[in-house]
Amino acid sequence: ILDDILILARLGKSSETPVLTDLTALVEMVADELGPDDRLAVAESAEKCRALVRPVLLRRALRNLMGNALKYGGRADIAVRCDGTFVAITIEDEGPGVAADQLTGLFEPFARAENSRNRASGGTGLGLTIARAIARAHGGDVILENRSEGGLRAILRVRQ
Repeated sequence: ILDDILILARLGKSSETPVLTDLTALVEMVADELGPDDRLAVAESAEKCRALVRPVLLRRALRNLMGNALKYGGRADIAVRCDGTFVAITIEDEGPGVAADQLTGLFEPFARAENSRNRASGGTGLGLTIARAIARAHGGDVILENRSEGGLRAILRVRQ
């Protein structure tokens, strides 16, 4: 918990220099680290989506979102798209989704979708808070929505 709190506290004071980064390659690297058994499937993309980002911070946001998809959905499909203004990284899991009235509250510190407050069964409740703060520090945001076919869709957007 302390590590997560320190990340939030230092976010606005990051000494990491922004670097032009191939976000598709970054997403693939994080997916390989978290799910070498193909539970995280990154869609092929003909376009190179590059953005000026702090890669260590953005990697943390991706790990949080992909980790949630694995934990609650078992597997996820990931796509990276760019439109000249934003890069959108979409992570779609196959889990149960989240009650619609809980979606926005999940970004609050220490909020968790499950009823249990047992830390052994879940994380610190800071992962989505951190992911959103990192996305906003990059001129973007994180959006959560339930998929009509079941599961949750997390979209991390950063400015190009």
